Amino acid sequence: MSYKSFPNPIRIIIRSSQELIIATAWDAVEFLRNWPACRDRAYRRALQHCLDALDGITSPKKAHAAFADAARQAGILA
Repeated sequence: MSYKSFPNPIRIIIRSSQELIIATAWDAVEFLRNWPACRDRAYRRALQHCLDALDGITSPKKAHAAFADAARQAGILA
């Protein structure tokens, strides 16, 4: 399986002092499984797009955009 690299990494802030770098759709799926915020529509869209990117159904660019949007809405995007 390919990890499907994002066009550029996404920095996430967790616990107000730690940063995490999400560089692939696989990294995003792993992070989404322990999502620290509300699992709203943006979260579900990000999870679906990242899983679809891993399956080759959608592009890593689309998964990247959905994950960044969910992180932004959750207030954890650095």
